[in-house]
Amino acid sequence: MLNPQDRCQYCFGEKNFRPHLKICQKCLKSEPLFHRLAAVFEYAGPAATLVKHLKYANQSYLAEGMGAFLAYQFYQLKWPVPDLIIPVPLSLTHHFSRGYNQAELIAMALGKIIGSPVKQVLKRKSGDFSQTALDRSQRERLEGSAFFVKKNAAIQDRTILVIDDVLTTGTTLKRCAEVLWEEAPKSLYGLTFCRATE
Repeated sequence: MLNPQDRCQYCFGEKNFRPHLKICQKCLKSEPLFHRLAAVFEYAGPAATLVKHLKYANQSYLAEGMGAFLAYQFYQLKWPVPDLIIPVPLSLTHHFSRGYNQAELIAMALGKIIGSPVKQVLKRKSGDFSQTALDRSQRERLEGSAFFVKKNAAIQDRTILVIDDVLTTGTTLKRCAEVLWEEAPKSLYGLTFCRATE
C-alpha cells in the first residue's frame, strides 16, 4: 500500500515532493481542486490486475475487496467522514457494454464500511471512447464539458468524496471537481484504488 506520508496530499504524487510541506512542486504552483487526493496502490502488479479483471473480465465481485482496501487507506488518511460518496461516471456506451460502473461498485463497498451514502450525481456528456489508448497530453486535453451535475444533486455545504478506480493524469477527477464546485459543496476529497506511476 502507498504511504500517505511519502506523497503530496493534493495529487498523491511523489515527484518533487517536499515532505516538510506535504506538497509537491507542481501543486505549489497551482490551486488544487481537491482538499485532499489519495490512492491505495500503484497501478502495477496484482493491484493493476484486479482493476483490469474488474473492468474487462466481468468480475464485478472484486469491487467488494477493493472497497475494503479503500476504507483502510481512508482511515489511515484521517479524513472527515463524507456526507456523500460520488463515483466517477461511465459513458452510456461503456456502461452498456460492461453492465456496471466499476467506480460505483467500489464506492458502494466503501460506503458500507464507513457509513456514507453513495449517489451518482455526475453524468458524462461525452467520452464514449476508451482513454486507455490516449497518452498523457491527449488525456489532459479532454474537454471540461465532459461531465455535468444532475438536477437536484443537493451537495451544497456537504463534504464530498469522489471515487474512481485509477488516477492516471488526474484530468478526469479534475473535470469532475470543476463541475461539482459549481454546486458549492463544503469540501471535496478524491480517492482511487490505484495511481499510475509518474
